[in-house]
Amino acid sequence: MRTIRQIPNIPKDGDFAKFPDSTIKNETSTEDGTPVVREIYGDLLTNVYRILRLAKIDPSGFEDNADSGYQLVEALKKFSNNLNDVEQVLNLSGQVFSIGMDLSILPDKYPVFARAAENYNSSLVYTFKGSGAESYSFTAVNQFKSGDELLLIIDSANVRAYNLSQSLESSTEIFTPFGTPLAFNNGKKVWYQSEGVVFSDKPEVLDLQGSIRSSQSDGTILVYEIMLINGYFICLAFYPNTLAHKIFRIPESNITAPQQMVFVTGGFGSSDNSPYIYTDGTSIYITNASSNSGDEYSIDIYSINANNLSFSGNVLLSNTFKKTTNAVILNSKIYTLINGILRFFNVVTGEDVFVANFPANLGVLFALDGSALFSSGDVAKKWDL
Repeated sequence: MRTIRQIPNIPKDGDFAKFPDSTIKNETSTEDGTPVVREIYGDLLTNVYRILRLAKIDPSGFEDNADSGYQLVEALKKFSNNLNDVEQVLNLSGQVFSIGMDLSILPDKYPVFARAAENYNSSLVYTFKGSGAESYSFTAVNQFKSGDELLLIIDSANVRAYNLSQSLESSTEIFTPFGTPLAFNNGKKVWYQSEGVVFSDKPEVLDLQGSIRSSQSDGTILVYEIMLINGYFICLAFYPNTLAHKIFRIPESNITAPQQMVFVTGGFGSSDNSPYIYTDGTSIYITNASSNSGDEYSIDIYSINANNLSFSGNVLLSNTFKKTTNAVILNSKIYTLINGILRFFNVVTGEDVFVANFPANLGVLFALDGSALFSSGDVAKKWDL
């Protein structure tokens, strides 16, 4: 590709400190401007046309605008990112791990997927390099071997490697670098949630709130809680205009058709008492007696049968119970972690039992694949509850 500076004998901006490759110079009453010639504009146009062809978009023949669309923008959306959309190979030479990327152009905390070509030895000290001269310290959060799939987080001074191939069953920890995991997930893939959107480290992003809004033709709906049960996202949705609550069930494999769950018996009250929902994978527990009561410790229990919810009873927990999203249900007990204090409430007797106090240890309690885990950063540890 040619730059204006490289083209001889044409008027151009001579401030090369400000414009290293020069730029267009306007015509004045005393000086010629940069001409409209092939040498200047040809490369730009042919590259734009090439982008459209590679994206398999035929030029429409119409001017791009808000009405007809922006074909170049649509073409760029289709391209993969050769930095982190393509699996890299993590090579080892001596005690230097490396990938074939220029690390100097990357932002801080940049994620890269790579496959290990060699084993990691925790007794050795490694460094990390890209295709340039920069060198970084290198640590593996969990052990990996040749052939394992890794997530690399490239920081300003160090690189952390997380083994994606290591199963949860054989480890007491998993990595959680992307935010708040779902409070309940009986699958193996870690899903995170934020403002009605779930995302994973695959990477992939699913806008569940947007899908529900579209299906209900209501752009005000808010999704407050999301859980994953047997391949279906269970979403607690709130309608601000009517103060109503509904629960939706959305297949993990296809989020385009949310289904409102049907209360065969029981159901939400007409008042907004800000109910929270929990699950153990077989039943759904709703605080405030399904919003029929101001008492958050009054818990309605519903059995799940596909898209149906059937009322199976109410339990009054100790009135010391405070509803929180930082909770899991295991072995008929609701464990809550509030301000570092872990306690459980028996969903049969309602009993409140203090478990432990973790001063200055704020984090997230969640259930994944049958285990309870605690995370306060990049790594979540299994808790034996």
